[in-house]
Amino acid sequence: MNLQTLSNLPRKTWLIVIGSATLVLSGVFLYLLSGALFRLGADPAVPAFLRRAGDSNSLYAQIEAKNKAIAEQNAIAAKLPDRVILLASMKADIDAARKRLPTEAQKAEVRQLIEDLARQVGSSAGALQVKSVSIREAAAAGGRSATGDYKSVEYQTSVSADLDGIIQFINLIERNERFMTVEGIQLTSGGVVANKETLKPEAKPHTAQLRIVTYMDTSGTAAGARGVK
Repeated sequence: MNLQTLSNLPRKTWLIVIGSATLVLSGVFLYLLSGALFRLGADPAVPAFLRRAGDSNSLYAQIEAKNKAIAEQNAIAAKLPDRVILLASMKADIDAARKRLPTEAQKAEVRQLIEDLARQVGSSAGALQVKSVSIREAAAAGGRSATGDYKSVEYQTSVSADLDGIIQFINLIERNERFMTVEGIQLTSGGVVANKETLKPEAKPHTAQLRIVTYMDTSGTAAGARGVK
């Protein structure tokens, strides 16, 4: 069909051709628009009558997911200054606690400290006597054996005094920053005997077996000049 033939077509035929072409083009446009709106997703900027819900792969859903992830990261970042302050505070507490711990070279000094504290005890029955102090070491803390930063050390101490003197001694030990706690107190009564001169009954000193527990710094980072107080 040439141009001359087309130009000779009736006007009604032309209207049918134009209408059909317009209808087809409109259908194609609407199809493409519908697909584009579906891929875009439920963007509130799009008029409601054109908006499509889309799915999790739609552009708007992906943008929302990215914005949510960014908001979460911003919330974490906003807490960073507080976390830095908290971390610095915790580090200061750890450093302060580590300075309290005796080093491997100070085991004998800590033993001497126990005897020095015993000499500060005075009671109606006289001074407290330290009968023996033996050292028992545990494995390094945290299950790390010799690579641990600290290990538990027990000073198994036997003392003799009346109850008041033993209580004073325990209080002195527990208030001293070099020691953590006193465990396993075993008390043996001293009984009662008659005074040779007055023949009046007198209580003999009691014997207490104490497990004085502390921790020893094995990190090697502590200052060697750290003294025992």
